Formats: sequence, structure tokens, C-alpha cells
Amino acid sequence: MAIGGDAHGPLLVNSPQFFVVPSSTPESASRPKLLPPEVQDFTGREDDVDRAAEAARAALSTAGTMVAVISGQPGIGKTSFALRIAHMIEHEFTGGVLYADLRGVDPAPAPPDEIARRFLHVLGVPDSEIPTDPYLRLDLFRNRTADRGLLLVLDNAADEGQVRPLLPSGPGTAVLVTSRNKLAGLESTHRFDLAVFPTHTSFTFLERVTGRTLAGADAQAAHTVAEHCGHLPLALRIAAYRVQATPGMRMTDLAVELQSEHERLDALVVGDLAVRKAFNLSYRRLGKACRNTFKQLAHVPTSEFGPGICGALTGNGEAQARKALRKLAEANLVEPSPVNGRYRVHDLLKEFAREKEQKGSPTGPLSDVRRMILWLQGSALRAQNHIVGVLEVKVPTTAGADLDSFEAAVTWVEQELANAVGALVMSEELCRPKETATFALSLTLVCQTVGRWDEWATVCATGLRSSTAAGDPELRVRFLADTANLARYQRDFATALTHARQAYDASRTTKAVGLTIGTASLMAGLMMDLGRRSEALPLLRESLELAERFKIKHEVGKALYNLGTIHLDSGELRTALTYFEQDLTVCREMSDEAGAAETMNTMALTYAELDEPHTAEQLQREALAVFSRLRNPHKISMVLNDLALTLSRQGKLEEALSLHEEDIELCRSTGNASGEGVAHGNAAEILYLLGRVREATEKAVLSRERFVELGDRQRFARTVVCHIPIFFHGGPDAESLAVLEQALQILAEFDEAKTIALAHYALAREYCEKALWEETRSHAERSLGGDGKVLPPLARIATCLLALRAAAQLRDADAVRQYERLLRVIRAENPGVMAASGE
Repeated sequence: MAIGGDAHGPLLVNSPQFFVVPSSTPESASRPKLLPPEVQDFTGREDDVDRAAEAARAALSTAGTMVAVISGQPGIGKTSFALRIAHMIEHEFTGGVLYADLRGVDPAPAPPDEIARRFLHVLGVPDSEIPTDPYLRLDLFRNRTADRGLLLVLDNAADEGQVRPLLPSGPGTAVLVTSRNKLAGLESTHRFDLAVFPTHTSFTFLERVTGRTLAGADAQAAHTVAEHCGHLPLALRIAAYRVQATPGMRMTDLAVELQSEHERLDALVVGDLAVRKAFNLSYRRLGKACRNTFKQLAHVPTSEFGPGICGALTGNGEAQARKALRKLAEANLVEPSPVNGRYRVHDLLKEFAREKEQKGSPTGPLSDVRRMILWLQGSALRAQNHIVGVLEVKVPTTAGADLDSFEAAVTWVEQELANAVGALVMSEELCRPKETATFALSLTLVCQTVGRWDEWATVCATGLRSSTAAGDPELRVRFLADTANLARYQRDFATALTHARQAYDASRTTKAVGLTIGTASLMAGLMMDLGRRSEALPLLRESLELAERFKIKHEVGKALYNLGTIHLDSGELRTALTYFEQDLTVCREMSDEAGAAETMNTMALTYAELDEPHTAEQLQREALAVFSRLRNPHKISMVLNDLALTLSRQGKLEEALSLHEEDIELCRSTGNASGEGVAHGNAAEILYLLGRVREATEKAVLSRERFVELGDRQRFARTVVCHIPIFFHGGPDAESLAVLEQALQILAEFDEAKTIALAHYALAREYCEKALWEETRSHAERSLGGDGKVLPPLARIATCLLALRAAAQLRDADAVRQYERLLRVIRAENPGVMAASGE
């Protein structure tokens, strides 16, 4: 692309060479060739080059003119791309090749009639025969080129009006147009919007331009340099020239120099090439409104944004921002993102915008940023209201996105949450702790509900620091509790317990009853996670009693849910369902779809244990639909896993395996290593049932190794006991039995009575198949401790039958009578399940 001013001598950002139009001679007039030299170190873009060359060649066999518009941001390499194509195909155009720099970025771009005069001169028309009237001159140009079969390169066009008069109309003609603008109004064109280089192309380009093979530390530094250059070809070329032209400079030195983003544009200068200069040529052609919008992009926290945040920054509203962004996109100073109506800005362009913004009023940026923060805060609260149905904080503001539905709210969160969290960090830097803490409070519940854990961690940390700095004890309790909750989700129970205790103790010194209720409920949940149910119950009763007395409905729902979970773990399934159904009613009354989905999935687990898998499946599919609408990957993973278990109970093994594999890929894509380990472990069970023993063993080992790496002893132990049939395939060995014993000890530490009982049932079943009756009876008796009431009814029946069979084989008449009596008790307690068992 040309960044200089002389129409007869364009300076190419991809080449330091000049080109001067030759005088007309009989030879040049018969077949002129005005192309500047091809860039010898041209790199990449192979597919685009081939497509463009193919489109140009197609003009040779068509009746009309082929026009290709090559556009892109400043410094992207448009001119070198066009010249690459032109040199590839120029010999196929018998009428010759014409080239002109249209000076599109100059204050006064070249008029079309001026370019036409030059072309007519080269085509052999004497100066005396070239009309002075611009319209007649253009008529003559079109007449002389109508049937010539030309390849025409129009470089650096300003707009469509500059290009249209220069388009020949005859057959066999191809026109390559480069422009910083998209020229979207130009008719019948092929379009090539050039993007920055991919990483491997940037590296290759640096090697070619420097003429060096980059290895070791220099290779690593080259990747860093490419990142700092944003993979922009002009920036990469300048970087390479600097290393090439500076004695003693290595790529590692340049990587260090480019570290500071605020000094990067100063570093990307060599000779008369400068990234800042290239950007400025486009910037100076913008109108006032577009310039103002462009400068405000310096304050957008991330590289992608929509018109709403820009409208807040400029103060002109979303509609005006949308118009300005369209014009900036046309000028290739921003680029449309894959999401319609949203845009991206290159990092170097963003730094250029910051420089321009700093030249304005010193107080302007502060008010602009605060306006953006208020807009993001108001938007987050509106999104929270639609998604969660509970407003934790109300801010008296009319600012915010227009969100009129659940779907609109979830979409806003998906698109703008990263900007909101970035703005939160900016707010803290402005040293307004109370405002920052309040802003953080508007984001935390949204982050939790949609499963954005990384952003949630930033919000919790910022909120905790700011609430402490503001001296606001109630806000501090909230962020202590949120930090504990996040750690609990991440299975970092030690961190969770530390912060939860601080929150619980501090809540009692405030006058906010809701905080005491919430922190008591949080502590109860943690006690349950840690297997300390006797400590959880008093906390739950406290939170439920206070929540009901003060009519805090969402806290009532939490307490009901946790009480249901305790009864579920204790094997009191019908009682558990009663609590879950009450909680589900609360969630629906409050329009808390996420809470309702969580409760439905846990109800499904209860119905599955009651041997009602069809009811369980229906509830889980409803829950999965909600979490899919919320786009919460962690909750989707949870339900995929649980639904697969329900399907396996129905014998739908292939479908269950498919869900586990889907879960594995989802966890990998989101970095959820623990969830991936669970999915591998459950897939191993299905593979074993399908007779694919080798694959099952591989998955089982992978699952256990994952939990060892994570230091998650509880999930390691659960996985081991779930794989008892795989351990026993081919006969148990001493090492396997030792691992099983270790797992049972770990589960005892967490008071997982049900899981331990199920493990002994599985062991009894394996020993029964091998006719080892003493071992069968021993594990069946351990499973049935306390009459086996912690077991699901069907497992309790099966274990009792194993014990009965072993006692009969061992000719222990007293034991036989004991287990017969227990079966009668179970029949009375669970008539429906007993009938289903076929006994």
C-alpha cells in the first residue's frame, strides 16, 4: 500500500523501492507494462492469491470487466498483494498492464481525469489529442480501452467515485483496486478483505525479511515480537528492518523494547516507514464524529465491542455510535467481528487512538470512562434481573442496554461481560472504592450464573479490595462469601472454608439479617461438601428459620435445597423430594431459571435412585435446556454427565457414551480438568458394560491420574470405587485391592456413607460371581450396616439378596432367616421398587 504522496512514485510499505512512469514509446504504447517491481519477500496469503488470480483470469473469457477490490486496515499489505497477483498473470493480458497510485489517503486524491490523461499518454495518444475537458478525457479513455484486454491496477483508491470513471467496459479486462476503504458501493466486484497474518506466517515473514534463521531464544522472541506487532505486516516489516539494520541488535532485544504498549508505536519506526504515519493517513480523512468515536476506542477495555459501549463513551447514544462505527469499518480502522453489529480494533490502532485521545481535554476521558462504567453497570443489573430474577443491588440510573428478554440478557452477558470486568478494573484504578465495590456487586451473580469463572475471580478480588478500602462491612461480607462460593465451585475447599468462616463471623456484626442467612447457608453447603453433615444441619435450620421469619424467599429456597441434599445423601429419598419440590416452587416464583434447573437436575438424581429413570430423564432434559440457554459450560457439563447416568440405567448405553464424550470435549474446551476427569471415569463404566474392556481400562486410568494431578482426593476415591468391576476383570490383585482400601478410607474421611455402602455392594457382587462366599457375605454385611438405609432401594434389595445367597451357600441358617426378615421389611417400605425388582 502506498503511504507516500507522489502519484508517479508510490512508496510501498512492503518494499522500499520507487517506480517512475516511463515516457511513451512505440513499444510501450503497443503493450504497456507499468507495474512496480514485485515484492520479493512476499509471504503467505496463498489461498487468497490463487482465488484472486483465478477471478482475474476469468475476465479473459467473459464479455464484461472483472473488478477485484482488495481492502484492509492500514499496513495490512494491500499493494504487495495486488502486485503479487498482477505479476503472476500480466503476460496473459495482451493489451498490457496499467498501474496508478490514486493517492486516496492524501488531502487531495488524484482526480480520475488526471489518471486517465496519464493512461492515455502511455497508450500512445499524443498530448495534443487528449481533451482538456475532464468528461471528454474520460470518454476517450473508455473508448481506447473498450476492446484492448487490459490488466489495470488502481492502487490506494479513496472511494467509489474515484474508481468508477476509470473502469474499462470491454471484454477481457481485469481491474485490481486497493483501498483502505471497503468501497462497498462499487458494483459487480470480487472482494478480498485482508486480515493480519496467522502466527506461523508472521514468523516466516520475519525470517525472510531479516534473512536470518531464527532459532532458540531468537525464535521465541520472534513470536513475542509478532504478538506485540499484532501480526500486522507493516509493523512486522519495520521490526525486521530494525533488527537487520541495527548492528548488534537481536530479536530478543526488540522483544524487550516492544513490551510497553504505550511506547510501541515509537519503536515501530525505521527510515521513512512508520506504523503511526500509516495510521494517521487514514485518521485525517475522518469526519469529526468519526474521529471522536475512534478516539474513544482507547477506553474500551477489550478489543471487541458493540455500539452501546461506544455510545456511552461518546455520550451521543447508541444510534449515533452505530453510524460512526459503520464509517470506521468502511475506513478499515475497525473491523466487523463475526457477530453482526459488533466490531474489533487492532491493538496498535487502539494505542494510536489513545495517543489521539490524550491530546484532548484532560478531564474529558475521566467523565467518558465513568459514563461507560455506569452504562455497563446498569446493563449488568438489567441482565441479572432477566437471568436470575434477584436484584442484589439497585442503582438509580437509566443508563444501560435495552434488554427486554432472557435471551437478550444472556447474549449481552456473553458479548459484553469481558468489557464490564475490564471496566471494573479501570474503576478501581480511578480510586473510587465504594463505586467500584457497588459495580462489582452488579457483576458477581451474573458471572456465577453463566459460569464465567475467570471473570468471577477478578470481580470477587476487586470487590473485596474495594469494599475493604471503602470501609463498608456489608459489602465486604458479600465478597468474602462470593470468593468462598467460587472456591467451592473450583473444589478448593480449604480456601472456600477460610473465606466462608470470615464471612459468617463478620455477618453477625452487621445489621443485615440477609447476610447472616446467606453466610450460614454457605457454611452449611461447605460442611456438606466436606462430609460434616452434623455441623451442616444446625446452620441450615438457622438459615431457614431466619429466612422464613424475614420472608427472604431466595434464601428460603437455598435452605430447602440444602436440606433436600442432606436427606438424599442419607437415603431418605421421599423426604428429599419434598424439600426439592418446595425449593423448585420458590425458584419459579422468583423467575430464577438457573436455580430451578439446578433443583430439577438434583430431583432427577433422586428419581433415578427411586428407579424412576423416565421421570429423571425428563427433568434433566429440561435442566439441560435452561443451562444451554444460559450458555453456562460448567452446568451443561454437570447435566450431560448426570443425564448419561440416567440413560445408562435404562440400558441406553450408546447414547449415554455419546453424552460422556460430548462432556469430555466441552470440559477440554473450557479448561475444566475436574469435569473432564469425571466424564472419563463415567465413560469407562459405559465402555466396560459394552464389552470394550481395553478402552474402559484406559479411560479409568486417565480419570484417576487426572484427579491425582489435581490433588482431588475425594473425586479420586469416588472414581476408584466406581471402577470396581474394571479392577476385578481377570481377577483382583493385591495392588488393586490396596488402591480400593485407600479409596474407602478417603471416603470415610468425607463421611460418604452412601458411596462406601455402594462400593461394598459392588465388591460383594464381584465376589459372588467368583463364588467366593465368605468375601461376598462380608462385603454385603458391610454394605447393609444399619439395615442399608443409606442405599438406594434397588441397591438395598440387591445387596440383601447377595447376603442371603452367600448365607445359604455357607449353610448359615440364622443369617438366612435374618436376611429374609430384612427383605420383608424392604418390601413393606418400597412396594413399587420391590415389584420392579422382580423378587
